[in-house]
Amino acid sequence: MKIVMFENRNAIFDFDLPGVIDRLKYYSDQNVHEATELLDTISSCLSPTIKVTSDYFGYIVLDLIKADKGHVYCKVCKETYDSNQLSSRPLGLGKTPFSINLKEKGGIIKRLFSKKQLIMGRGGEAYDCSEHHVLISMITWIS
Repeated sequence: MKIVMFENRNAIFDFDLPGVIDRLKYYSDQNVHEATELLDTISSCLSPTIKVTSDYFGYIVLDLIKADKGHVYCKVCKETYDSNQLSSRPLGLGKTPFSINLKEKGGIIKRLFSKKQLIMGRGGEAYDCSEHHVLISMITWIS
């Protein structure tokens, strides 16, 4: 079976090819240009191990880890982990713009009845190994 690998400065990720192709097809069908390019590149590769260097693939890595697919090698503690062994944590204002904690912004009642304010910021998601080393962290939304 073919393996797709992605490396950043903290970790090396590997995933089975069918799972990667499914995620890339999903985003390609949503007209994401980067996903279409990656899908074409990966599909045409004949090697049993496909190394991806595109920064966009980091977002696909987040999706695959969330779906408990693949393995991660932590370069700091030199251990390999299954995706389901990683711990997720939010970055910035949260994983999505809809997960902002309104209690920290003055309370939900105050927000409902006060002058409309635009919440500006950014957020994302990070995954750590069991030794609390950051494996991947990406900003996924900006408002």
